[in-house]
Amino acid sequence: MKGIWKTVISLFLILLCLGGRSIGSEPARTWTSSDGRQLVGSFISADDDSLILKLESGRETRVSLDRLSGADLEYIKGLRRLGQTFAFKSLPAETSIPGKIEVVGGPRIFRSTHFEFETDREVSKAFVAEAARVYEGTYEALSGLPHGLELSPPDGQDFYRGRFLVEEAFDEVVSEKMTMIRGQRVVGLYLSDQKELLVPYSSLGAKSLGSLLTLRKSADTTTLIHEIVHQLMHDWLPLIPTWMAEGMSEYMAAVPYQNGRFEFRNAERGLKERLESQYQIRGNKILGVVRPSKLLGLNNRESISATRADPDGVMAGVKQDEWVGTVNEYRDVMLFVYFLMHLDQPERQGASVAAYLRLVDSALMETNILETEVLAFEKRRLVYNDEVKQFNEALSVFRNEIEKYNSRVRQYNDEVKQEVEEASRIDVGEAPESPVPPVQLEMPDSMKAAVEGGVISLPGLVNKKSLPALIKNRSGDEIDRAMVREFRAIGLEIGYGL
Repeated sequence: MKGIWKTVISLFLILLCLGGRSIGSEPARTWTSSDGRQLVGSFISADDDSLILKLESGRETRVSLDRLSGADLEYIKGLRRLGQTFAFKSLPAETSIPGKIEVVGGPRIFRSTHFEFETDREVSKAFVAEAARVYEGTYEALSGLPHGLELSPPDGQDFYRGRFLVEEAFDEVVSEKMTMIRGQRVVGLYLSDQKELLVPYSSLGAKSLGSLLTLRKSADTTTLIHEIVHQLMHDWLPLIPTWMAEGMSEYMAAVPYQNGRFEFRNAERGLKERLESQYQIRGNKILGVVRPSKLLGLNNRESISATRADPDGVMAGVKQDEWVGTVNEYRDVMLFVYFLMHLDQPERQGASVAAYLRLVDSALMETNILETEVLAFEKRRLVYNDEVKQFNEALSVFRNEIEKYNSRVRQYNDEVKQEVEEASRIDVGEAPESPVPPVQLEMPDSMKAAVEGGVISLPGLVNKKSLPALIKNRSGDEIDRAMVREFRAIGLEIGYGL
């Protein structure tokens, strides 16, 4: 590693020539070692031990963090807080799966590579094959985003589970699980507690083929894609705001899809088509849109899903407002996620959301550790409560015994005054011993740091760590203006509501 610094001579002069030009994903800058040597390069990524720089020559090199100056370490710390230290791949032009989908099983339970399907009536193999194509294609597309996260079925399951139902059975589950709003039509439902996706045949455009159901390749599968995304993001759903969960699902449903292929290069066309077909937007004006600053919680007004920010813009907690599920809510979060995916960093499409999801995943591991600590602390607290209860009971007995002892002492003292012979005086006995109180229970420092307003909010902790990747040290007004400006550049006029 020492050779890296020795081979670069007078690199501070090179910096003057570079100006602000970017060699890698970040602008080129001078890096200084702890002993004063300098190296010019663009930051690519960093882990806990080292970072990767791209030199002017185009060569990438790894530098140990323990060799960097304090200023450089602070710079990396700032990038880490914004989720910019992860190694991200590029947003693919498209993702696709093989033309033939291997499906095994039947007549009611089938399996593809990552999914297990159950039907409440007999269906054709073609139906399951076409449905599996949508499922596996969505899996491939979500896996292919720049976040680099590995998708896996819920703990204890080898496959993601899907269930297809007749309309009546599906509606019965929906009425039991959801509070419906007037005019709402539910065409798919992911049950996070049961970790399975329910879809009625009618939502897939299924047709009868003799006594069996079959599915046409041309069927509208956008609803199914929306729900599959929820299913694939099951690990993160409890900890991310509703606007992000629904926005990601709507964004993916808008990406042009055909026969297992998602065309991200045509995402703009897909967005405009979905605005027209799903949200009845005619022309280029979209009015009454919820401000991104509301969704991110960067103002004081109530919003669909809001957070509170301190004056320095560091997330201090999370306020989750009720998600009503109106058509406009889905439209607005789709627009915002599209902005984050394609317009916020056009030179690094998908990077903002990728950074956010990686920070969520990182925070998820931390909250899992914290949850383990909370459960362990709760066990200790219950034991401590029993010890306190036993101590209080022993203390009550002690007070009674000490009162009896004091009474005997007073009688003994009276007998001494009355000159009663010592042999005839009352036997005072030994003074009772005071019970020993239990050792005071101390909350671990990690839990103390997580407590806010008297409670520990795991979603709050996750959002505190992850939302800066989307905010990027900007004010709410700056983000609102950026979204209007960037959508105008692709021919859409955004008008915010009150």
